[in-house]
Amino acid sequence: MSEILWSSYADFYRRSPYGAFPQEHRRSPGQLPCQMILVEQGPHAFSDPELSETVLALPLAVPGRCRWGWRIGAHRQVQQAEPGRMLVVPADVESHWEVDGSRRILILSVPNATLRRLFGSHCPADIGQAFRSLSEATWADPLVEALMRQLWQGLEDEAPGQTRAFLADGLLTALLSQLLIRAGTRLEEQKDIALPPWRLRRVRHFVEARLGESITLDDLAEAAGLSRRHFARSFHQETGQTPHRWLMQRRLEAAQSLLRDTAEPISAIAERCGFSSQSHLTATMKAATGLTPHRLRFFS
Repeated sequence: MSEILWSSYADFYRRSPYGAFPQEHRRSPGQLPCQMILVEQGPHAFSDPELSETVLALPLAVPGRCRWGWRIGAHRQVQQAEPGRMLVVPADVESHWEVDGSRRILILSVPNATLRRLFGSHCPADIGQAFRSLSEATWADPLVEALMRQLWQGLEDEAPGQTRAFLADGLLTALLSQLLIRAGTRLEEQKDIALPPWRLRRVRHFVEARLGESITLDDLAEAAGLSRRHFARSFHQETGQTPHRWLMQRRLEAAQSLLRDTAEPISAIAERCGFSSQSHLTATMKAATGLTPHRLRFFS
């Protein structure tokens, strides 16, 4: 499952077997992107993919007895689910879950890029490791719980958009800071940035301008101004993805956007987004989303 090109944890949650559970999604309107999900979970045994997002899960209600078992990396744990006792799933690691009861759960997913934007040069180099201690057992934190609930409500408020944006950014900043404090992670300035933002911007601009063309690893490295080997290592360290996987995700996102917003033929969209053929686009999209281009366009 880790090789499927999910665009986000929320996208995975909608389109994976979790999609069978009643759920509501909200997205932050601020400068610090994050997504939240309120879901009525039933018993399940699922695996979550490796994604470059930190996920916080807060049970709000557990109507009966419910065992909550998980494996994150090499760590295994089984506990009784209790309202208010939450758990972090660190970024860039697969996780496996076995839940034998029902519960209402509130989920927050925060991309690595949001953490880097918030903390800048003080952001931990290994974001997953920074939160790892919060994945070993459930824990309660009244401040984190209050911030989670308020952030969820704030994403629905009818206040003017810019006011809501500032509120969401402020709540998320406080929440993430408290998580790092609880994890015992100190923020220290990182002297060496694997792939500085200006180099990554050059790569993005290069890809956007040539999305319909064949793009090699050497092309991406040249756009970044680095050697092939240095670029590949630095890119993965900075983004949590290989350059190839990242490029395929950019192509797929562009194709999905065109399918939703235009009536352009699917074959033309495939060519425009750099897929070798319509069948290549279809196979990639079906693996990533569970939908063919025809069905995605129909349901959009």
